[in-house]
Amino acid sequence: MKKWLLLAAVFFAFSVSYGASSGEEVIPKISERRDNYIDKASISHEENVNYRVDNNETVRILLDVRNNDIEKVELIYGNNRAEMSSFGNYKGKEIFSVEVPNENFSYYFALTDGHAKYFYGKTQGENDSEIIPFTYQRSYDFTNMPEWAKTGTGYLIYIDTFRNGNYDNDAIFNEFGTNNFSAPTGTIRSGTPRRSLATANWNTNPAYKAFTVHPWTGNYEELDSWEENAGNQIKKYTRVYGGDLAGIIDKLDYLKELGINYLIISPPVYSFSNHKYDAIYMNHVDPTFGYLEQTGTNEGMDVKGTVSNTNGARELDLLVYNAQQDKNLLDETTDPKTWKWTNSDLLLAKLAREVHKRNMRIIIELSPDVTSNKFFANLNPKYNKWYRSKSDLRLDLNNPDAQNYVFNSLKKWILGPDETFKTYEDDDGIDGVRYVFYKNENKKALAEITKKLKEFKPEILVLGDQSRNFGDDIQMGLYDTGVDYNYVNEMIKYIVNSNSNYKIDNVEFASKMAEIYNQYSKQKFYGAEIYLDSLDTDRIYSGIINPNRVFDRNNSSSEYKEIRPDLYDGEAVRKLKMLVSIQMMLPASPVVYYGDEKGMWGSDYPRNRKPMLWEDLAPYDNESDDISKYMDRLRNMPEQVVINEVEKKIYYPVAVNQDIESFYRKILGIRQEYSDLIRNSDFKILEVSNDPKTQARVNEFISYYMSEEKRKAQTYQKKVIEVKRPDVDYISYELTNGKESLVIIINNSNDKYTIKALVPKLFGEYKDLMYDKKYYVSDRTIEITLKPKEVTILYSK
Repeated sequence: MKKWLLLAAVFFAFSVSYGASSGEEVIPKISERRDNYIDKASISHEENVNYRVDNNETVRILLDVRNNDIEKVELIYGNNRAEMSSFGNYKGKEIFSVEVPNENFSYYFALTDGHAKYFYGKTQGENDSEIIPFTYQRSYDFTNMPEWAKTGTGYLIYIDTFRNGNYDNDAIFNEFGTNNFSAPTGTIRSGTPRRSLATANWNTNPAYKAFTVHPWTGNYEELDSWEENAGNQIKKYTRVYGGDLAGIIDKLDYLKELGINYLIISPPVYSFSNHKYDAIYMNHVDPTFGYLEQTGTNEGMDVKGTVSNTNGARELDLLVYNAQQDKNLLDETTDPKTWKWTNSDLLLAKLAREVHKRNMRIIIELSPDVTSNKFFANLNPKYNKWYRSKSDLRLDLNNPDAQNYVFNSLKKWILGPDETFKTYEDDDGIDGVRYVFYKNENKKALAEITKKLKEFKPEILVLGDQSRNFGDDIQMGLYDTGVDYNYVNEMIKYIVNSNSNYKIDNVEFASKMAEIYNQYSKQKFYGAEIYLDSLDTDRIYSGIINPNRVFDRNNSSSEYKEIRPDLYDGEAVRKLKMLVSIQMMLPASPVVYYGDEKGMWGSDYPRNRKPMLWEDLAPYDNESDDISKYMDRLRNMPEQVVINEVEKKIYYPVAVNQDIESFYRKILGIRQEYSDLIRNSDFKILEVSNDPKTQARVNEFISYYMSEEKRKAQTYQKKVIEVKRPDVDYISYELTNGKESLVIIINNSNDKYTIKALVPKLFGEYKDLMYDKKYYVSDRTIEITLKPKEVTILYSK
């Protein structure tokens, strides 16, 4: 009998590889390793940065194959060969990778599955002597990643709504100009009437109201008097709250104590809009962020350049451009030798120095090719060649003069008023720039700007906006590293979404985490900015109660629920903590969007940019939303929610969530304490409960645990009980530098259960950093109870 089975097995293997009778290859219905079949159509590799990741001294080579299809893959390069490792699968695709010395070489792949062999290069076949190999040439255009930027924690600030530190500089009109408003009333502290802070033609028609900043603590949905008669394009999108650079300086100690390493601030440059992404001058700070009326002081700065800060001078007037004379009232032209430091400019330098005193760094955002219709080059035909098309007001940075203007503007902010780089403790220049909203046609020119800036200060960090081609951008030297929304997209699919069209299981999530990590070089991943939300998305806290959609899509629709999330979903805070824990426990650079640590909420722009919740400004007015969105649960709303059926509105309280803020402080404290480990760590998936290899072991232990619960109840309580089988859904991964280890376990189940979790250590102990518990290792496992919807963080030497 055994002999017959052996012969049958041999016959089956032969028939799979070569065909049972016809000589044709037989394709198995289910792909399995060692089935002597290779799915050739599923093999994929291209000669680009998506499959070849430059890691300075090494290069990572990637190959896609069909999931669970290939037993072994080798990279044949030059006269060498290296076995590749599988790091996961996603939607039927398995990815193999290997790191080899970063030098010029030709290469191809050798795939083995049982008796089947296949060679893959520019040509493919079963005879390696006929293969035309791929070629690889090392690039030397990569930028230098500064050490301070690796795995630091960032904090993104929208200046207008972070903190109002100087009420005298509150805006007196917005981007629609003074003709749309009556003259402002009142005076500032110096006694100067607000209407005289700018030489302007105010509208005398009684129907036009004076422009006012919106009350910081007011109901967001209520309109100011000037908004009531305004068109929809003006309402809420063009209102101003009065945040400024002085407000950021006021809160630097708060940010330092929170655990922040560097700040990213929205553009501080001169513009009439509230966001300042459309510059009028890139080489001047907006007076509403600094001073409308100058003070005559130099903010304690050492100034090598020329200063224009005459006491009582009106900065808005000084920055008026005269197209006939081709200069403003400061006598500035496009020649940087004519540029001056205004009082507002010096305040940015003061902010930089105050940041450095606290051992933090500061980065400014800039749209390097986006201009206002009031930008000086748009007002003078002399500069027509600065644009590809005047219709979209985008600069053509391939024009040398336009490029030099942007470069010199950034150089001004990076070197500071002393025009030199000293040490970071007393430096008055910014530490980096984040390019946003730039056109693809300007990438090459921006790469040249980046190169020139780093010649003046090598340790600056240059960041790029979200891009599907970040690998190409980094390789061409456009920026040091990019903004990554990929992780939050996958986290939402795994943790938040419930609809099968938008949800993934733990195997897919773990594989996607590994895939994203392996798309970066190791050094670049340390600086990659991992966002949960930002100025351009809905708040992640609100996203939790608006699930089952693609991330950053349908996030400002009329159906979007604007209510404070914990009043709608009792699990919202717990889910938020899960997302934040994963964000903070990656060997990258997580960025906190201002107010997330306070539990702020809101849909996409403009509601994601509401005023920061500060305890010293409380109480805040109740906010409101349309009642129609909540008809399915009006009777179950918490008593804090007021239902007004006459107005068809619900009203709910606005307050800081102390639980969320305490959690942020705890997790950021952990990240700070173990920053050296995280900064030098490798990322590795350990276990996935749905993976077949893990599932059998988990099922065995869960069954044992359930029987033990029954036995204990019967033995000690004389009861016969039924133990419900828990829904087991967890992932674990490790961050290690070879000497220390962090093990992160994500329990995505609503159940509490005990498992034997696989750990890398043979013996010893792990410390639970959230609860200060200890777990002892036995046969490379620890017995641990996972709480519902919670992330456990373990540490061991």
